[in-house]
Amino acid sequence: MTEINLTEKINSKTKIIGVVGNPIKHSKSPLIHNAALKEKKLNYQYLAFKVTDIKKAIDEMKELGIVGFSVTLPHKVLAINFVDKVDELSRKIGAINTIYNDNGKLFGYNTDCMGAINALKEKTQLSGKKVYVIGNGGASRAIIAGLCNEKAKVSVFCRDINKAKEFKKLFGCEVINIKEIDKNCDILINTTPVGMYPKINEMPIKKEILNKKMIVFDIVYNPIETLLIKESKKIGCTVIYGTEMFLEQAYVQFKIFTGKNAPKKIMRKVLLNELKKEQNTN
Repeated sequence: MTEINLTEKINSKTKIIGVVGNPIKHSKSPLIHNAALKEKKLNYQYLAFKVTDIKKAIDEMKELGIVGFSVTLPHKVLAINFVDKVDELSRKIGAINTIYNDNGKLFGYNTDCMGAINALKEKTQLSGKKVYVIGNGGASRAIIAGLCNEKAKVSVFCRDINKAKEFKKLFGCEVINIKEIDKNCDILINTTPVGMYPKINEMPIKKEILNKKMIVFDIVYNPIETLLIKESKKIGCTVIYGTEMFLEQAYVQFKIFTGKNAPKKIMRKVLLNELKKEQNTN
């Protein structure tokens, strides 16, 4: 593992947490977690590690007594094989993004799923709601698992329905070609990178599909306000920004790692300030 980010002095009693992935230098996790740890006056340090071998990194985690890892691309799927216990929902998703080291016993969680569901629940209840999910990648899988667990009626829209057939088998949801998408849903969720910087003038659907009664959730958070979000706001949709999912999953991680409730206002402020600064310089 290669240390990338060290923001505060540490001592022999400092507990170490980290984010592991490749690439990793653009991760916002150290920024928001270290701000939260400082606010809570906890003697922890959250570092970023560039990792190519996730098994080796997890072995080192136990050897070094590292408290926890946030796991990001490309290791979320493989990491589940190297922990001692995962909850049923994470097992169904087939991926984890959080590992907690409890005296050598490793617990795996998927806070991406929790983060998305928590963000949605801030706006609406989910049981019985008709939800259209665009995309069939890892983020889509986590969100769909959470939605189905909440008894929502989920349809998955993507370009290659053959690649998404497992979703129907695992979660019992419809899988439909993106060309057939309509405006007859309660909640529309984009889980694809369409609209992400630098291709900020793209949308995953035509704006004519939008319905002002929809809740529109775009998990892209760079830019903060994607074209999909902008067009949705124009016609009066309720919108959920991608920053909300990122923050909500981080709040859950913070509680797992420290046992303390996350200082949400500080984490939100630090993230939004950083993203706005980046976007103003691009």
